[in-house]
Amino acid sequence: MKFMNKWGLALLPAFALATPAFALAPPTLSDPQQPGSVIIFPKFVAAQVHVDGNLATTIPQTEIELGAVCPPAYVNGGGNCPEHQSVKVRMHWVCPGTEGVNSNICPESDFDVFLSVYGKVAFSPDGIAINSNSPPLVPPAPCMRGYLIGWVINPANDLPVKYDGLIGNAVIRNGDLASGPDAGFSTAVSAYSAITIQADPAVAYAAPGGSFVAPGPALFGGVASPLIFDGGATHYTEITGVQIGDVKYDRTVSAVNPAPNVLSKTALTFLTLDVRSSQPNNPTFVNLDFTNESLATVSATNPTFEHLTSSFVEFVCWVQVPLANLPSGAALTQVFQTTRKGIVWAGPATKIQDGNAPGDNTGEVTLIGLVETLEGTSANAFGERKYNFNMSTDGFPVPTTFFVLPRRHSS
Repeated sequence: MKFMNKWGLALLPAFALATPAFALAPPTLSDPQQPGSVIIFPKFVAAQVHVDGNLATTIPQTEIELGAVCPPAYVNGGGNCPEHQSVKVRMHWVCPGTEGVNSNICPESDFDVFLSVYGKVAFSPDGIAINSNSPPLVPPAPCMRGYLIGWVINPANDLPVKYDGLIGNAVIRNGDLASGPDAGFSTAVSAYSAITIQADPAVAYAAPGGSFVAPGPALFGGVASPLIFDGGATHYTEITGVQIGDVKYDRTVSAVNPAPNVLSKTALTFLTLDVRSSQPNNPTFVNLDFTNESLATVSATNPTFEHLTSSFVEFVCWVQVPLANLPSGAALTQVFQTTRKGIVWAGPATKIQDGNAPGDNTGEVTLIGLVETLEGTSANAFGERKYNFNMSTDGFPVPTTFFVLPRRHSS
């Protein structure tokens, strides 16, 4: 549990509170606001929906948008990428596993996407091309929900290379409504920014017109299949094992307070990069600490506000869990909390041994999360409106390795 005793703040001298304590991010920590050599889309839904009164045609529930720019560090160093330079990206669908079923194996599959510098491609996880510009031969994901990870590879040998130029986002529509004037159609849509991870900043890019291959003994130009996120030489930078986010508590029945009276449900999505592709994986355990809104007249003596409600979630590779399905779900409502919104602190994430994956590691692992809220009527499972948030981190990196099965030849 990572909460500070807020009551103790009232005892600190005023000048102590006014003095900022600047904590610089570790140099090995990735920056999700900068283009990367690796990109992660934390959630997809592989289905089709109807929109805008058109029952004759369906569109993807999820659109993955992947773009490439000339790496900013290369541009700032005086370099320039040739027009229409091709970038090859290995994409990898990752599905959730079920603890105690099929040896905790998470179904996964990969494919390649080509795009050009300052270009973009869009595709869906259901295996159906969005239009004629969609990249060819994108296979359907082996599950309805999960996450997608991609990394730039060398076209000559399919090995990972440094190319901090990937950006992206995903648009996710909600399912078709069951009742009401818009029955049969999807009205809710949301989007999120993909998570990007950079390569070792000490590795230089190739000369203009080159392939930007970054030779190295372990990852870039090497023969090993794992993707190493430890901030080491010729490796990728790191991410953290803690996620912190805003959350709206559930309101599934009308109530006078707290206002406004808007029905809604919230779900949390979590994933870990500590995954062994198509091999048994230990479950990831995450402590969840929830607090509610502050009192309008901030008080250091009213325990009704900013109080703690603890819970947890356990998953294999990926999970989306409604607040109501958590062990403390009955308390994660607006009526119980007496406020609409609050904060959730998730982690540190830890892998635990359950006997189904004896070859997998245990201990602290990486964590990425999204918070998603649906609003509407109970007849439509509150699905008329929708929005989600990326989560923040605590800034403390956790080294990890994403194990990918080796390939015998270049595609």
